[in-house]
Amino acid sequence: MRVALGLVLLAAALAVPFAAADAGDRRVQHVVPDRAFSGPGWRFRDVDNFREQYRQEQRRVRHDGNGSVVIVPQVVVVSPGRCWQDGYWDYQWVPESYATNAFVPGQWSTEGFWIEGHYQQAWYEGGYYQPLWVPGYWTRC
Repeated sequence: MRVALGLVLLAAALAVPFAAADAGDRRVQHVVPDRAFSGPGWRFRDVDNFREQYRQEQRRVRHDGNGSVVIVPQVVVVSPGRCWQDGYWDYQWVPESYATNAFVPGQWSTEGFWIEGHYQQAWYEGGYYQPLWVPGYWTRC
């Protein structure tokens, strides 16, 4: 719906200068109001300055001749505000714990008895780093 409305407005804006040119009237007439808005901060001196600047711009823009007036809309490119962050390799720690039989050497007990050397179950904790691919993602620019 917005696209259709935009196309209609564009067609109307392009058709008006050609219709005026076909009518034989090459001068563009603008009506400048006698009074400005009566809002806060407006003074008649500001209105006079605005009128004079407006007239100077109109004199600079007006051209006599048989040339047509063509209005070309400006192309505006809007960035979405998001950038692509490429993927990269990283390393991730993988913890491991496992049980094994460890040898305990002979020793004297607190009561004074000799305990022979023997194997006893023990837990070991460790791990390793594994390579990990982090995929790309969208982020703010």
